[in-house]
Amino acid sequence: MTVLFEFRTEAWPDNGKIVVYDADATIPSNEALDRSRRDVVAGTGTQIYIHSLQGTSPAEILLRVWDGPAPADSAWEAEGEREVELETPTGYVVIRAFSPEIAGDFQVPRPGVYEGRVSWKGRQAAEDQQSSLRAQLATSEGQLNSDAVFAAHHETLESYRVDLWWTAESEDDEDDE
Repeated sequence: MTVLFEFRTEAWPDNGKIVVYDADATIPSNEALDRSRRDVVAGTGTQIYIHSLQGTSPAEILLRVWDGPAPADSAWEAEGEREVELETPTGYVVIRAFSPEIAGDFQVPRPGVYEGRVSWKGRQAAEDQQSSLRAQLATSEGQLNSDAVFAAHHETLESYRVDLWWTAESEDDEDDE
């Protein structure tokens, strides 16, 4: 299989939330958000919610569109993965997080329904880093320079890969006709 499109970015998750979605899918889903907290990744069809453990550091996000089902990557030792679907009738995809609010936006090779998977690694290291930060801040009693503490916990540890491949045209909304 061949990669048709690749987009890489870093984003500071908003309360652990990273969302990949079609530009017209702007109504959030609390149900999918809750599922992502439990399962790391959850979707609504037009939105993919990723629950990150990074708080003071950016998480790396790599989105790739393939010309068919994405092959296994022996060099990427993922800690876990979830199957996803992303319907993008506009073909315009947005990645949203806390900082920058829009971590990326781009046009996929063609509008439609994409099957795929999200895989990840570095979640335990990110959680350990956040625990260390909280412990340092809790025991500092105002003695530490908080900017220096946050700077020491600024390493990007979590990585997410979103691999997608086109499978079908989007269904037309019959109510619009």
